[in-house]
Amino acid sequence: MDKYLHGLFDLANDPAAEVRKLVCAAFVQLIEVRPSVLEPHMKNAIEYMLQVNKDTDDEAALEACEFWSAYCDAQLPPEILREYFTTSNSSMLIVC
Repeated sequence: MDKYLHGLFDLANDPAAEVRKLVCAAFVQLIEVRPSVLEPHMKNAIEYMLQVNKDTDDEAALEACEFWSAYCDAQLPPEILREYFTTSNSSMLIVC
């Protein structure tokens, strides 16, 4: 599983929008099926999703939006998100 995650994070830097979309989809599936595997890497995953939420490619941005509902459905601790979604950090608002 570590090799899989390492590969996903490597692909996250790909310039192709289709690849970014697929990376987001993989993170969504992972958080739905095995959230405990992603939990130690959650900070990086969240930062990536916030970045892709602002992607110029609508499909990639929409796929990144799916991550947030999957996060909530996985019932992961909301404390992890607090540092990213505070009123003083309004530039991080997500528009889906």
